[in-house]
Amino acid sequence: MKKIILWGFYVICLVCSETAMAQDGKDRKGDMRREQMMEKRAERLADELELKGDARSEFLVTYKNYQQDLMSHRKTPPFPADLGGKKESELTEEEAAERIKAEFDRKAQQIVDAYNTLEVDKKYYEVFSKTMSAKQLMKIFVPERKMNARNGGRQSVGKGGGRLFGEPNGFPQNGFEREADW
Repeated sequence: MKKIILWGFYVICLVCSETAMAQDGKDRKGDMRREQMMEKRAERLADELELKGDARSEFLVTYKNYQQDLMSHRKTPPFPADLGGKKESELTEEEAAERIKAEFDRKAQQIVDAYNTLEVDKKYYEVFSKTMSAKQLMKIFVPERKMNARNGGRQSVGKGGGRLFGEPNGFPQNGFEREADW
């Protein structure tokens, strides 16, 4: 279930970044769509956890707050900044140096975002653990991994074979083989 949550969360982050650049009217429409997606995801998870009555309604409110807190820490764009229409070979030395520094800043922000996300997870683990079993909590906080043919048989997060954090093409970066070099 965590796979669905993570995959959906990545989709929401993508939607958020697109709607942030949209006009005001489109922003409201994107917010409504994002809210609907969060509510549907919370409902599916509540069904899977077999929650009923007050426990279900309390879970839905808390889970929605949890998702909103997580989204507030997703500020880093998933991919490097655009080169402004230029090819790498067309960049001046100064532009290339700026690009490298911008990439370092982007990676540093990813680390900050990941830490903040971890802190949100810990906070809501404490909240959810008061009323839920450890097995139920696993469905919220521990991503299920499955083998996927689309990424060369490697494990991935998400039912659709989502990409792992930091792997824009679904494969380890810098020539590393996950099983051999990690």
